Amino acid sequence: MPITQLTPMSEIDRYTEQQLERLKQVLIRNLMYIGETVLNRARSTNSYKDRTGNLRSSIGYVITVDGRIIHSSSFQTVKQGKDGSSKGAAYVKSLARKFPQGICLIVVAGMNYASYVSAKGLDVLDSSELLAERLVPQMLKQLGFH
Repeated sequence: MPITQLTPMSEIDRYTEQQLERLKQVLIRNLMYIGETVLNRARSTNSYKDRTGNLRSSIGYVITVDGRIIHSSSFQTVKQGKDGSSKGAAYVKSLARKFPQGICLIVVAGMNYASYVSAKGLDVLDSSELLAERLVPQMLKQLGFH
């Protein structure tokens, strides 16, 4: 007796697409949580004196899907650091274009001197990066990715 397919292929395809979309949304929500956690760590670091507020204001993140920004942190202005907020937002947008495929979490310190401050041994994004490197694999494992 041969096996016959009773369920239409279009229904199977639709179900598969729904499950993929559900998983994608769960992944995005988890990346948003990680982004906020990392952002809070970076902004609360007191290893350097941020005189103008620009460096802390330039810290933020985006989540992209296939090169499109679908979520962005606020790049909240600290002290009088409006320049930092705008530079951070512009920098993260320029980086987002470099990832045209997949789902990405991009965290930045957008002031041009951020790497100089970090090279002096001060924690701009260093501990936040380590935190993200620990949290992302844990989250992926919990979601069933290996």
